[in-house]
Amino acid sequence: MVMRMKELNKTFVLQHDASDCGVACLLSIIRYYGGSTTLQYLRELSGTTKQGTTLLGLYQAAGQVGFDAKGCETDILSLKEHGSPVILHLVLDGKFEHYMVCYGFKDGYFIMGDPAKGIITYTAEELEQVWKSHACLTLVCTNNFILQKDIKAQKRAWLIHLLRDDYAILGVSILVGLLMSVLGMTTAVFSQKLIDVIIPDKDYKRLWLGLVLVSFLLLARLGLGTIRQYMLFLQSRDFNNRLIAFFYNHLLRLPKFFFDTRRIGELVARLNDTRRIQSVVSIIAGSIVIDFLVTIVTLSMLFYYSWPIALLLVISIPLFIWIVSIYNAPLVEAQRNVMMSYAHSESNFINTMQGIDTIKNFNRQHEFGALNQAIYGFFQNKVFDLGRLNIKLSVVYGIISIVLIVGAIGIGSFFVLSGRLKLGELMAAISLVASIAPAIVNLALVSVSLNEAKVAFNRMFEFVGIPSEKKEGDFSPGRVDSIQVKNISFRFPGRKRILDNISLAAFKDKMIFIIGESGCGKSTFCKIMERAYELETGEILLNGKDDLRGTAIEKWRENIGVVPQDVFIFNGTVMDNLLLSGVDTSPQYIIDVCSRYGVDKYIARLPQGYHTVVGEEGINLSGGQKQLIAFARILVKNPFVLILDESTSAMDRDLEMFVMDLLSRLKRDKIILFISHRLHILKKYADYIYLIENGRVSHYGTHEEMMEGENMYADYWRAFM
Repeated sequence: MVMRMKELNKTFVLQHDASDCGVACLLSIIRYYGGSTTLQYLRELSGTTKQGTTLLGLYQAAGQVGFDAKGCETDILSLKEHGSPVILHLVLDGKFEHYMVCYGFKDGYFIMGDPAKGIITYTAEELEQVWKSHACLTLVCTNNFILQKDIKAQKRAWLIHLLRDDYAILGVSILVGLLMSVLGMTTAVFSQKLIDVIIPDKDYKRLWLGLVLVSFLLLARLGLGTIRQYMLFLQSRDFNNRLIAFFYNHLLRLPKFFFDTRRIGELVARLNDTRRIQSVVSIIAGSIVIDFLVTIVTLSMLFYYSWPIALLLVISIPLFIWIVSIYNAPLVEAQRNVMMSYAHSESNFINTMQGIDTIKNFNRQHEFGALNQAIYGFFQNKVFDLGRLNIKLSVVYGIISIVLIVGAIGIGSFFVLSGRLKLGELMAAISLVASIAPAIVNLALVSVSLNEAKVAFNRMFEFVGIPSEKKEGDFSPGRVDSIQVKNISFRFPGRKRILDNISLAAFKDKMIFIIGESGCGKSTFCKIMERAYELETGEILLNGKDDLRGTAIEKWRENIGVVPQDVFIFNGTVMDNLLLSGVDTSPQYIIDVCSRYGVDKYIARLPQGYHTVVGEEGINLSGGQKQLIAFARILVKNPFVLILDESTSAMDRDLEMFVMDLLSRLKRDKIILFISHRLHILKKYADYIYLIENGRVSHYGTHEEMMEGENMYADYWRAFM
């Protein structure tokens, strides 16, 4: 059944740019059914690029968010009879591919959601003109579909969990705040008694007694405030530590694909967003609670002194709330824009620093300086826009506060002149109004801070809500003597297969080489063996019987050693980097292992040997030295399976021959999978070779068997000879 137009407009999402039309359609249908997510998350699930996404990508993303999705080819008549929203693949102006949501057929028109325009209508003839492919994606909610109310419940539960350890300290600070708000009335009450009683009676004794008592109460209030502030600082420190620890540890356990699609600066920016959440907790527990209590206590006192003045203040409260409601949406949008532009600026800065060598080599300092200025300038413009909104809101509140104070003085003066209010009571009332007006303004303005924290909280929850790596079972593989890869396939979301029906086998005492042109899927195969990526089809068997997916992922990674194509070296010393190989590894053990395998003679060539400071990302090391350290890491780890991805590509001939000879000795007790472009070493060291072309194993065999056929490997050696 089709929603009313007003309801459709509420749930429909417009695209940010032309590439977002597919994910905007999917998000609109998610919201249509009461769910919630973000365009960014759907972009990742669907593999959306600057060129857009495919219907396959939308199909895969829909399955991830709880839909039973089916790609279909149908006709106009069937579309009229279909009662649920579907995504249509259209071609506009005969050349531009586009996606729209078809919500249904009503009163002779198809109700369509165009991400570029909004909710529009098409006649059957008009739709037929653009829907040439008749391709569509039908979506049915499953039990895995998460409603927005459930997401909100998860957010509340997460926040409550984070604050649970702070209940006691926050509760005590609120009680202290209550005492402070009561003590805050001291000056107003004393001034009333002073003017109306003590001065007219010339009662020196009561004057001195009153001054001493007021001094004591104000000092007590100061002391309570100091204690309360100290408690809130403790809470702030502990809360920040817990929040960062939780968020950071969750990030470390997210799938590898998550980091493939994220910029470092964006992650850093979201880590920094945690301070906004804590800031609001401090504001609520610090000033807002006091302002609320001050408002309640002060209003009670005002009703005692002059109910008309108190009534004026009560009537003004809805006015403050109404003004907040007007500014709320623009403020939320402005705060979100500030955070997003900050993340972009942070990411650009980090990216520039990481690529400084390339920038200098191409002499592009001016261009990158201008780019950074433009990106940072955009961020500052968003900060300015937010500040301008806050100024407008503050001015409006300031005017209302002035009107309230002047109104209170006017009403009070009228009552004094008419003899219905004493002068001291008027002064007390004015003092109370002067204290309550800022409190009411602060309570109204708390929505600004709350919205800022809400945006930051939602940005954090986008990551927290992403499931951690699948651990799948608690089976520990133990010793691995063979690996059989059977008909595995893999693709990134929305893209064609990178690996298509790959089969191979690896055994102990055999060095297996995998070769192929760049981009054929060799490194992706490595990531699959690490279980960084999940298979689409097929299976990987350990020892001929145990499915790799049934093993505990951490146990499996304890059994494999990987030297990746791009070796990452942490800032510190060579020894610091080698200590990564095990929790209980000692420096002496590392030295013994390196000495046993002969690696120590190469490490000794470094300026300070094991204590050489490698610098940020190993800047003080050559490419070959980085690969040597990575190789030494897996020797210390001593796993059953070695996976080497171009691990000698930067080494000189002497070091490469040393590593290859060492691997020839190690293969007696280990499975070795070696991915390489350096075909000249295969004749001597390869026991078996697999050639991957276009995502498939096109040829395989020993060196002699490969030379008998027509393939890239044989062509290389024939040209060489």
